[in-house]
Amino acid sequence: MICLQGGAEFGPVCREMDAALLAAAGPGLVVVVALAAAPGRDYDQAIANGVDHFTRLGAEAQGAPDARVDPDGAGVAVGRARLVVLPGGSPVRLLEGLTMTGVGAAIARHAGSGGPVMGASAGAMALCEHCVLPGRRPSVVVGLGLVPGCLVVPHFTGHSDWEAVVPGGVVVLGLPECAGLFVDGRTATAAGSAPSTVGGRPVPVGHSVPLP
Repeated sequence: MICLQGGAEFGPVCREMDAALLAAAGPGLVVVVALAAAPGRDYDQAIANGVDHFTRLGAEAQGAPDARVDPDGAGVAVGRARLVVLPGGSPVRLLEGLTMTGVGAAIARHAGSGGPVMGASAGAMALCEHCVLPGRRPSVVVGLGLVPGCLVVPHFTGHSDWEAVVPGGVVVLGLPECAGLFVDGRTATAAGSAPSTVGGRPVPVGHSVPLP
């Protein structure tokens, strides 16, 4: 199962959605991998926010070492996880960190063996097959591919300036903040504070739709 969230993660509004995620994931360690954050203070703060949030929900949680400094330690941490969590930040930084350190491959193996993964904002973007790199000239690159054929627009408010760069045939998942989709196989179930959209179609919270 893959949980894709639109952003503003780890806040009070996300508690119900993340409690449902923990229940679906089952018992075990939550490991936060904050490679979308800059090394140092930003990384440490993102880890602390995630660990505090999931600990308050009753889970055992820890942060992975920064893989840009300790790739082996980060890989070991992911290998111990039941649920891997990728918070938001820079999608460019996140994809570089995942691919250059081998942690992305470790997360893919984790998911391939049935381990649940959550990504918020940049984290959700990176988990899909396609990922927009924002900027003056947005471009679409290959993500981890855990959700095939899809691309996430985080912080979704009903429209996106990225529409012009989305390749034909790619399913756009519009995820508001504090909301998102639980993807189980090719079925997406909306969760959180607001409906998400799948291919332009609003999906009410609690409702499920097939992914094309």
